[in-house]
Amino acid sequence: MGRKLLMVLLGLGAVAGFAAGFARLCHGGYGGWAHHGPGGRFERHAAFERHIADTCTEAAKRVYDRQSPKGSVP
Repeated sequence: MGRKLLMVLLGLGAVAGFAAGFARLCHGGYGGWAHHGPGGRFERHAAFERHIADTCTEAAKRVYDRQSPKGSVP
């Protein structure tokens, strides 16, 4: 009896987990508002991309300044 109950619970958990995963893929996870509202995912993603671009640009400038003479122009 205990083993059958455990198998049923594990099976239901697997089905529920896959269903939740597919629902999140199809509907974006946190409902429709999470993507488009103020502070939504797209806005945060764009801000993160700008931050990474600025970081990479500053790192490239530091490397260029170390490798080139002070009077040269890029």
